[in-house]
Amino acid sequence: MSNVIGTDSLLKDTKMKKKLLVTSLIVCLTACNDKKDESNTAITPTNPEPTELATELDETLLKQIKKTMDLVETDKLWQGYDYKSVPQYFIRRENNNPVTAFVINPQSNIEHAIKLGDNESHGLNVVQLEESMINAVDKLKAGNDLYDYDFKIDGKEYYIQAYTKNSVDIKNPMTTSAFSLAVHEVFHAYQGKNFKSPTHYEQLAFDKFDTYPLTDELLSLQLMLMELLKGFPEESITQPAAKEALKKYYVIINEMLKRDPTAHSGYKTGLIYKHGLGQELFEGSALYIDQMVSRKVLAITSENKFIYSAPFKMDQVIDGYVPLTTKKDVIDYFAFNVFYYTGSSAIWLLQRAGYDIKNLEQGIYPFDAAKGYLALSEVEEINLLSELKLDARWPKAMVAAKRYNAID
Repeated sequence: MSNVIGTDSLLKDTKMKKKLLVTSLIVCLTACNDKKDESNTAITPTNPEPTELATELDETLLKQIKKTMDLVETDKLWQGYDYKSVPQYFIRRENNNPVTAFVINPQSNIEHAIKLGDNESHGLNVVQLEESMINAVDKLKAGNDLYDYDFKIDGKEYYIQAYTKNSVDIKNPMTTSAFSLAVHEVFHAYQGKNFKSPTHYEQLAFDKFDTYPLTDELLSLQLMLMELLKGFPEESITQPAAKEALKKYYVIINEMLKRDPTAHSGYKTGLIYKHGLGQELFEGSALYIDQMVSRKVLAITSENKFIYSAPFKMDQVIDGYVPLTTKKDVIDYFAFNVFYYTGSSAIWLLQRAGYDIKNLEQGIYPFDAAKGYLALSEVEEINLLSELKLDARWPKAMVAAKRYNAID
């Protein structure tokens, strides 16, 4: 999906709630990999004098952000990602109009800013700054109308994001929360500073997704992979079980690479490797961060999985929503969106299997990390693939693939 979001009315639409995660993120990868992740803080974070600058909704967001910062650090979700120190500017909207705004981690003594008291800041270093919110909204409107980077306040750069009641007071577990979007997008800025670009990585332009190979055979493999991964994260999984699941991920992706019709001089020249697996690295790692945080910050999302769709029923009504209704839906989902979900699943399995996911910063795809870590023999790969094709779910994947490819 190549459209962008940002209005309250879109958040209220059931279909857009289901699509919100992807539609709010697809702008980022091409725009944010060169952004800086500021990490120096300036002002003492305490103000014992009580204030009445924030509404209950504003305080709820601040609590969510604080808990997110704590979880990224205490759960060691990604070594080196210092989210707690990132300068951020949040603008609350009502009826699509800015009404107030708050700076977290101000980088200077900002004129006209009012420091929140400890009663409202909830352990964060926060100031109310409404003077800059109109300019911030203009910058947002010039982009995707929801988030952006490098907004200047006193010459310092800030990540900026709009929020509404619907993105803070979450009623539907499929709605993207303001805090999860922020920790995801700021991680993209971290990637831009710390991740090496993989040698063969090449992201397809959004208007070229129809060139990505989606034969019935490849789509069957992709759907089977989704079916195998759809139960993760599962906190009770053992390290041996994580390795076994990772083997299935590796074997299916390896088979897809062998059958990529766009590869002309080895599998690394094909779009599955260059584009698809690249998206698994960049978008998968960002989704891994925000999903692991969301599961602990909000009770309503505590059981969320990386893959929320029923792989073999995506052309049917589920919870009042049909994921695939047009040919473009099929192309956009399987040429782009799906890699958020399979990539985050693979990264989570790598971590649970004992692999140091910090290594991925060297420009290593999750697939290549699994390949090196598991070191399966060719015979083991062949035998496991044969077992998977005897699985009762394999014929269902083939039937679903044909149905999806037949959608006009």
